[in-house]
Amino acid sequence: MNHQSNTSRAIGLLVFLLAFLSISADAQRFQGGITGGFTAAQIDGDSYAGFDKLGWQGGVFVETELMPVFDARLEIRYASRGARNPAGDDNTGGYFLALHYIDLPVLAALKIKKAGAVEIGLVPGYLFALNGEKDNGILTADDKAAYHHFDLGTLLGFRVNMTGKLAVSFRYSYSIFSIRDLDSAGSYYSWFGQLFGHSKGDFNNYLSLGIHYQLK
Repeated sequence: MNHQSNTSRAIGLLVFLLAFLSISADAQRFQGGITGGFTAAQIDGDSYAGFDKLGWQGGVFVETELMPVFDARLEIRYASRGARNPAGDDNTGGYFLALHYIDLPVLAALKIKKAGAVEIGLVPGYLFALNGEKDNGILTADDKAAYHHFDLGTLLGFRVNMTGKLAVSFRYSYSIFSIRDLDSAGSYYSWFGQLFGHSKGDFNNYLSLGIHYQLK
């Protein structure tokens, strides 16, 4: 499945979700909107380091006020993750992995007056497609079958209110469970992975920059 097909499916699903949001957000206590942005990802457990895989994200959200200082928020979004290692001068060592997820982030937001909020939550995700390349060509069916369809990640970030309806967020996420159980030679784990004692398996590790616009 090529990247254009994956992107078209994701856009179609998000259009459907936006239509659903416009109906469900009519509930009096709920507000909804659209969100989009970019991701910078790496895979803990492979032999490469660095947030070199750039991608995009987009979806919809609903939120409600639980207390004057706390909001609860649910998002439904497409998000790209994966890993990338540019080929060396001798045109070897190149690696590219694109993981295409539908995520349902569930967040609690501690509001900081009118300036914004600190966010913490969980990110259940479903891997609906993947593609990639390595030195000896594209990923095989066996390569792809090694990746688990379900991902559950942590999320920590902050959101800054630009206007009454527009906000910008910066978030960090890391998988709780491995997305692939294979042992890779020369595995690299970031400080977060080392903190939890990971020494086997692959884990999504990514940053995201988001723009959120409240429709109601």
